Amino acid sequence: MQAHKALIIDDEVNNIALLKHFVTKYCPSIEVVGEALTITEGISEIREKEPDILFLDIKLNEGNSFEILDQLDDLKAQVIFVTSYDEYALKAFKYNAVDYILKPIIIEDVILAVNKAIKNIEQQDFFDFGKLTSFSGEPVSFSENKEYIAIPSLDKVDMVKSSQITYIEADNKYTVFHTIEGKKYTSSKNLLSFEETLDKTRFFRIHHSFILNIEHLVTIIKKDGSYCEMSDGTLLPIARRKLEDFHRFLKIKN
Repeated sequence: MQAHKALIIDDEVNNIALLKHFVTKYCPSIEVVGEALTITEGISEIREKEPDILFLDIKLNEGNSFEILDQLDDLKAQVIFVTSYDEYALKAFKYNAVDYILKPIIIEDVILAVNKAIKNIEQQDFFDFGKLTSFSGEPVSFSENKEYIAIPSLDKVDMVKSSQITYIEADNKYTVFHTIEGKKYTSSKNLLSFEETLDKTRFFRIHHSFILNIEHLVTIIKKDGSYCEMSDGTLLPIARRKLEDFHRFLKIKN
């Protein structure tokens, strides 16, 4: 059985010890490879250990764990929040959280959340197109062909022209592709999985939840924040931390 690496971030040592005990005892396919008490330590540990699963308390001494996710655009780990606060659940799932466990921790909740995370990991591995082979046994690589995007769901793979996609949206743990015809394609892979293979001259990630196709950008609106108006009339928010890079991408000044 393949062991998946896990990392725990919580500002209470006792909470880390208890969760580590539950995971080690009841989730034998999970190896806890690291732990952290602060945002800074957490980011360092994630970058060093590259966990498959990340357990996050929300409120930390110097801030909250959303700040960690905001600083790690390349995060590949499945995120499970473990917290005493239920009011952050909606925001957590906007960050593609696998599950949201409330303290005091119930063992069954941990097992269920871990099983969800493992299922997502296995699905991602199954749809790793760099590893697929054709009927003749030759490797098949869709990532080299930027004209089409392979969008896998549980029972099929849709091949969609890149030029037809207006924007791509993170929807909890899924990814939704919006097209100029108004059709939507939903994939069980997360947004980061696609971001790594998209045509970097055409697509840009303007927000934690959105990647746009620059060919369908109509207007940038600077009022009460910054927004992109797309060709279908949709307004997409530009994250403040992405604004400078986005302007550089467009070759314009602030």
